[in-house]
Amino acid sequence: MGKYSDFKRIPKDLYMTRDPLAAARLIPFLKAEGIMSFVEPCYGWGHLVGPLTAAGLECRGRYDIELRGRAVKDHLAPAAFGTLQRRDGWQLSFFDLHNADAIITNPPWTRAVLHRLIARWAFMVPTWLLFDAGWKHTRQARLLMPLCTDIMALPRLRWFPGTTSKAADDCCWYRFHAAEAERMDCARFWPLGSSPKSDGSRRAL
Repeated sequence: MGKYSDFKRIPKDLYMTRDPLAAARLIPFLKAEGIMSFVEPCYGWGHLVGPLTAAGLECRGRYDIELRGRAVKDHLAPAAFGTLQRRDGWQLSFFDLHNADAIITNPPWTRAVLHRLIARWAFMVPTWLLFDAGWKHTRQARLLMPLCTDIMALPRLRWFPGTTSKAADDCCWYRFHAAEAERMDCARFWPLGSSPKSDGSRRAL
């Protein structure tokens, strides 16, 4: 995470995606794309999985780098899909995807970790990642932006429990998919208020 000088940094960037706006904005884009299933490689406490499965998507894999003593089990999901498993996101394999349509997560924002994950997942399946909007303007993004197909703007989100203030960082949903990006001139930008059904609101970066 970024500009949170009033809060102690959380180890391993374990910031919970508490704000329901994050998933709510993404769901119409997933449905328009025909995404019916996904894996969550940075599960945390499942704040993204809950609203996505409630919207009808199937979570085919719940993974995190540490289990933290949790025995997560979704009894409505098949046994292979409903249990939280320990896995470093960088080691995620095609087998771990269980033929899911996409990867969807709020990854660590620490650049060294984030960039490694993007570079791996973008070559697997369409990958929707939630992180800071400012990243796309950085020099570090130069080598990875050619893998990006879509950037969807979000209103500022609340990350910390018991607070009424929103984050100092603007966030975006970034979609990475190497095979598709190779056929595009540049990523598509979706401003606030746009929808996948209104192509007129979609702008090339």
